[in-house]
Amino acid sequence: MTETLDLPILGLGSEWPMRLYVLKHSPSGKYGCYHHDGVHGLASFSTEEGATSFSTMIPLSAMECLEVSFDEAREIAKSRPHPVEALMLLDDMDKPQIHFVR
Repeated sequence: MTETLDLPILGLGSEWPMRLYVLKHSPSGKYGCYHHDGVHGLASFSTEEGATSFSTMIPLSAMECLEVSFDEAREIAKSRPHPVEALMLLDDMDKPQIHFVR
């Protein structure tokens, strides 16, 4: 059973998984990000399979899939340079869940 984190106090308006998967290119320190409807965000997924599938869209080889907590993912998103301003749950890439971090 997948656990979810209900975060109405953060203004998310939806449930987010307690554990997320993000992609990191260790040699450069870059993370997989996504642009949707004018918003740039750190790409995250509720499954490792989703993250691995997304990695095929990134023109860097050796992307590492990391399992992180929601809070860790927020901190990674905050540490990314401009224009990244959000954490995005991309389980449905046509309708990502967006959590602004700045």
